[in-house]
Amino acid sequence: MTSSLISSANATLALAVPVLTMLIAASVALIAFYQWKTNREKLRLDLYQRRFEIYLRVLDFHFAIWQKDEPKLNLLHVQFMKAFWESKFLFREKSGIYDFLDDYNLRTSRVRVYRSQIPPRSDLTPEERAQLIKDEIWIKDCIGILEEKLSPYLNFHSI
Repeated sequence: MTSSLISSANATLALAVPVLTMLIAASVALIAFYQWKTNREKLRLDLYQRRFEIYLRVLDFHFAIWQKDEPKLNLLHVQFMKAFWESKFLFREKSGIYDFLDDYNLRTSRVRVYRSQIPPRSDLTPEERAQLIKDEIWIKDCIGILEEKLSPYLNFHSI
């Protein structure tokens, strides 16, 4: 009777080991899958936050330009430049965001130089005055264009 009990236990053990091995392997695979999914979502969130931070830096700089507060503007220009250079790595080249920010930087720099070096603006040539007006109008209207270019990257559901 003990030998039949031992052989029955051995048979049960022989069946249980592969079943338990498969259950453990399935559990490990399920945990790995959820870790991968969590990491993918974290990457999406991190990219979103970095891209949104670029947008906020551009907005801060944009509003400071119209306030004409030079000390604040100098600080925000440094932050804008960091965002501008970072944009090259966070957005696809075909998005045109880096090129747009490059154009934005050029125009805002030109306007700041005109404002700082020629206070009454009376020394401007007609061409310089026309360029200044064109740049100021472009800068004023550019946030909508920037938002349009950024919208595929800042729509969290489609990232």
